[in-house]
Amino acid sequence: MSRKMWQVAACNKELARRLADECGIDLLVALILTGRGCTDSFEIEELLSDDQPLGDPYELPDMDKAVECIEAAIHLHRRIAVYGDYDADGVTSTAMMYSYLVSRGADVMYYVPERDEGYGMNKAAVDSLHSDGVKLIITVDNGIMAFDEIEYASQLGIDTVVTDHHLPGDTLPSAVAVVDPHRRDCDITFRNYSGAGVAFKVICAMENSDGSEIYGRYGDLAAVGTIADVMPLTGENRTIVKNGLRYIAGGRVGITELIRAAGLDRRPMSSSSVSFGIAPRLNAAGRVGKCIRAVRLLLENDRADAAQLADEINADNVSRQSIERAITDEAVAIIEQNGLMYDRVIVVDGTGWHHGVIGIVAARICERYGRPTVVLCHEDGVASGSARSVGNFSIYEAITACDRLLTRYGGHEQAAGVTLPSDSVGEFRRRINQYAAERYDDMPFDIIHIDCKLSLSAFTVNMVESLDVLAPFGAGNRSPVFGMFGVRLERITAVGDGKHLRLEVSKNGLSATVMYFSHSEASFGYRAGMMLDLAVAADISEYAGRKQVTLNVKAARLSGYDDDIILSDIRLYERIRRGEPLSCEQASRAAVCREGVAAVYRAVRGGFAGEDEALRATLPQLSLLNVNMALDVLSEIGVINLTRRGSVLTVRPVSVSGKMELTASDTFRQFAKGV
Repeated sequence: MSRKMWQVAACNKELARRLADECGIDLLVALILTGRGCTDSFEIEELLSDDQPLGDPYELPDMDKAVECIEAAIHLHRRIAVYGDYDADGVTSTAMMYSYLVSRGADVMYYVPERDEGYGMNKAAVDSLHSDGVKLIITVDNGIMAFDEIEYASQLGIDTVVTDHHLPGDTLPSAVAVVDPHRRDCDITFRNYSGAGVAFKVICAMENSDGSEIYGRYGDLAAVGTIADVMPLTGENRTIVKNGLRYIAGGRVGITELIRAAGLDRRPMSSSSVSFGIAPRLNAAGRVGKCIRAVRLLLENDRADAAQLADEINADNVSRQSIERAITDEAVAIIEQNGLMYDRVIVVDGTGWHHGVIGIVAARICERYGRPTVVLCHEDGVASGSARSVGNFSIYEAITACDRLLTRYGGHEQAAGVTLPSDSVGEFRRRINQYAAERYDDMPFDIIHIDCKLSLSAFTVNMVESLDVLAPFGAGNRSPVFGMFGVRLERITAVGDGKHLRLEVSKNGLSATVMYFSHSEASFGYRAGMMLDLAVAADISEYAGRKQVTLNVKAARLSGYDDDIILSDIRLYERIRRGEPLSCEQASRAAVCREGVAAVYRAVRGGFAGEDEALRATLPQLSLLNVNMALDVLSEIGVINLTRRGSVLTVRPVSVSGKMELTASDTFRQFAKGV
């Protein structure tokens, strides 16, 4: 497990009571909103409203030029190509723009590059579209960095309208229109649209609409694209998703069949259903299958054909999961064998890895080690891949700082794509870590936000249902997380073939059962009898017609855990493992002594498996840093076998003959007191 900084929101009960009365909402909802910075009734009523209109689409730069160009192409029967992308945001954008233009009587086709063509426009595709008689290309969810391709299209007599949401560079491509909310000359209140959101705004502009008449036709696609691309569900995105969700279930035939194939047809549709059910399957079509099938599915009107496509795409998702696990395991082995887990930014590369799942692998590794991660795959002398980040570290800016090494890159603060020559990967790793070191003395930790502390008795069906008014949940409007502090861990039960855990906890005579998904007993690291703090999310399940509360663990730690001290120890230990210079104060904190090493040895000589902080709790005279330094000494002199999986340790004793000298350890010689 990676370390997280726990942040409990400030609780102003007096303000929350007043706002609850003024807005007619539950007190707990008011407490959550005030803890998130909503402190006046107007702001809360606007946030929770179901009918907030979208802003004027013509506020987006070049929207007037885009509409004029597209309308002229429709009127003059010039052939149009909608040029999309292979991820869920890209295919929903493509299906939306294509079906709208069909409804307008346009001569239109669509083109979505397969993943092996690379992201965005390419000249071979432009040649193909030219041979098909295309006179106008409309990009959706791409195009902002396609300088050469757009210029090449122009030389062939093809105009281009760019609609994108990715961050632009210092200059813009020479298209007829560039509709991108992140343009530097764009001065609008809300700009965090997905590619599907920008496409939706273009349609609103062409229909001279605020969106209210269009949700029934395209709101479902806009909602799926927005959720799938992890856009913040605030402002206009919240309005788009809230309205679009109403039309997902029982609406578009292709999505209805995908819901069936995913086994989601027995529960209400929510942003979570889209995020974990629909989006991964649409993405899987572009990752391990043919992304064109995802577009066909979204456009299909025949139920039998849609069902077949949905089943094929669902099978792609199963295959994707298997490939992803295998590559993640290989990448983790490379990271740990080479000590890359201590780098400020992890850059791991391999050969033969499936390009379609690299982004997911990067996310898995980022979560595992709690630091920005770039995963690259080598092929024919080229390394390409994806990056993910944590906290407020902009991975896009970090990659941009290395742009002289790169042949292609793009993305957002939290996610990006990158391509570079294979022989430049080592220098790229050095430079991006140098960039991080120059800006962060200590890298930021990911944060677990806790809305408020609750007792075990507070989790009732009525309480959980009262939170529905805050939905839809997602990035920027996270599902509420509650703190259960100082509970005793009574029992741990592995479920789902050991992939998940069911935990029984108690406090003050009350007990509760909580689930910890995607954690085995080994990765959990705690044992029955320990006192824990749990960060949990609450949901409602129904069995035999009876509703009940289900609690899902988002993070766990030992009770009494001091974030400032523990996290500082962790970052200093990482600094030592990287071989960086230490101040006198840091060197003093890292010092090891014979007595401390002996105490740690006595604690682990019978073996140990669990959190390093759990081990430290048995050695109150030592800091977490002292414990980890002592473990390294013991490992180096050969009396234990030590394996680290994030903060979880596995220690196995080794039988040795004769006396082992601590001075045989490099760590001891360097950091021993008085040596």
